[in-house]
Amino acid sequence: MNEKKIEGFAFFQNYKSMLKDVKFKIPAVAWMVASTISAIVAAIAVFGIIALFSLPISPLVAFVIFLVVLDVMLGYPYILAMRRINSIEEALPDALKQLADTLKAGGTYEYGLREISTAEYGPLSFEMENVLRKMEEGENMEDGLASFAENVDSVLVRRTVAIINDAIKAGAGLADVLDEIADDVRALHRIGRERIAGTMLQVIFIVAAGSIVAPIIMGMITTVIELLIATSAGIVKSKFEIVQAVATKDIIVILIQIYIVIEVVASGAMIALTREGKISKSLIYIPVLLLIAFICYYIAAFASGLMIGGV
Repeated sequence: MNEKKIEGFAFFQNYKSMLKDVKFKIPAVAWMVASTISAIVAAIAVFGIIALFSLPISPLVAFVIFLVVLDVMLGYPYILAMRRINSIEEALPDALKQLADTLKAGGTYEYGLREISTAEYGPLSFEMENVLRKMEEGENMEDGLASFAENVDSVLVRRTVAIINDAIKAGAGLADVLDEIADDVRALHRIGRERIAGTMLQVIFIVAAGSIVAPIIMGMITTVIELLIATSAGIVKSKFEIVQAVATKDIIVILIQIYIVIEVVASGAMIALTREGKISKSLIYIPVLLLIAFICYYIAAFASGLMIGGV
């Protein structure tokens, strides 16, 4: 129980730190509460519309709407944080090259970092300004760069800072080391972008198969099942058998919808592993994929019902 509390507290601290990094004006607790309330209101509204108009839609859709709204609102700062990290990683090689040129020209570390902080490097310039501020407060360059690595949730930045600090401690020629690091960082960043681009077709296939094609097929199957049950109910005279047939139909439809949920969860996990390499990132994709899947499912059921009814 204590471990769960610690993990939850760590998650909240990480989320709070992420909001601070992207300069989000709303406090973390307030944003979480607002996101949860908005998701609940949206779910209640959808459930009320379904009940008020007696729509042939499962109440599970209201829960899906709750997840989608909550996911979009809580995930928005994460998207901003990812953009910030990508911007820093993209600008890092040029900044290292500039620092190396400054050192080769006889400048100091502080002068080189000040040039980077005033250059057009976006979030990286802001982070270098923080490093300079820490150095002015009495910290050395290694500690300042270490704090920079802590503020950026990037393996590439952490490894780069670790190599630079090791080079400073070893007394190596930092200018040449920075040149080599800049080339390596640029190559690694390019490889990461190529990996994302290279997996795009697989992701599109997973989304199409798991959230569009399969739900459409399941929607058509649902229509056929309802037609068969309705036909059999018209033939059978016993009320008990009619009630049993309708109950069986409802169970089959529920099982189909459960299958769609399971398939979408699996699709989200595969997309997360393919693009991010972390299955935990599937929480970002699953709610949106669920919404797409149920929209396709009900559109297919409605359209197939019209076609069969017109025959």
